Amino acid sequence: MSKVIIGVDLGGTFVKTAIVSTEKKIIAKASRPSDADGGPKAVMDAMEASVRDLLAENGLTMDNVLAAGFGAPGPMNWQTGIVYSPPNLPGWKDVPLAADMSKRLGVPCYVDNDANVACYGEFWMGAGHGAESVVVFTLGTGVGGGVVVFGQLLRGIDGTAAELGHIKVMRDGRMCGCGSKGCLEAYASVTGMVRTAEEKWAEAETALKAMTGGDTEMLDGKIIYEAAVAGDAYAQWVFDETATWIGLGAASMVNMLNPERIILCGGMIAAGDMLFDKVREVVKANAFEVPVKRCQILPAGLGGDSGVIGCAGCALARWQEDNR
Repeated sequence: MSKVIIGVDLGGTFVKTAIVSTEKKIIAKASRPSDADGGPKAVMDAMEASVRDLLAENGLTMDNVLAAGFGAPGPMNWQTGIVYSPPNLPGWKDVPLAADMSKRLGVPCYVDNDANVACYGEFWMGAGHGAESVVVFTLGTGVGGGVVVFGQLLRGIDGTAAELGHIKVMRDGRMCGCGSKGCLEAYASVTGMVRTAEEKWAEAETALKAMTGGDTEMLDGKIIYEAAVAGDAYAQWVFDETATWIGLGAASMVNMLNPERIILCGGMIAAGDMLFDKVREVVKANAFEVPVKRCQILPAGLGGDSGVIGCAGCALARWQEDNR
């Protein structure tokens, strides 16, 4: 058979692994604990075992592998493959992940930012397939992002481009986890949604108080969404505000980059039309007429696999570039 590409998406809790053919066929996927508390060696042991086990289960060996791609949380240097000090990976400090995994596996290994690989996965095989220019927002506890322009990931001179969650949307606004104020992430993430719910909590008449026993520590995106679907006006306002902020961020990308598609990833997209109708409405009202007519706003096509598939796609693209 033709050569395959390995994708490995490293999170603080799990390692996802996929085998993808060079013809874009997903051959197999697997997930296992990342053993993050054990430090870099334990994590790399888990990744190596995951790759070798998945290959063996599918009648393959490393001889069948062209290259492997790894998605990891930043900060990192995507060119050298060194991961500096990600907050959710204890003990990591200037780890040469690409070089170490290449020694372990015996194939070229590449490392990219986890949000960038999710973006590339959607461009390569997901909701962005067939487009040349794509913007991806990853919506969760924070807001991540990625941009593909004319088929190329926008990484920036230092590899820090497309931090879409840190677009400034409010002067002297909410404090963000990055240490700055007024970032999109502080309003458009699930964390931001909870903070919006807390702002008028004291005077609010809402079923959320009964659902949480009046304790705002119990608030989360799922509870707010469920209350909104059940018709709670306050929860609906909170959700609507969050979707509005997402829409404003997306409108900025329409005006700045003129993309063909903006794709939303993450657990929040399970809200379906309740989220997307508002986001599309806000984008239409705040973006230039010509680019907004072209731009489609879509849910992720690969679900939770955008990252791991994107790892394989990035590895293939970078291997091809290295071997031209």
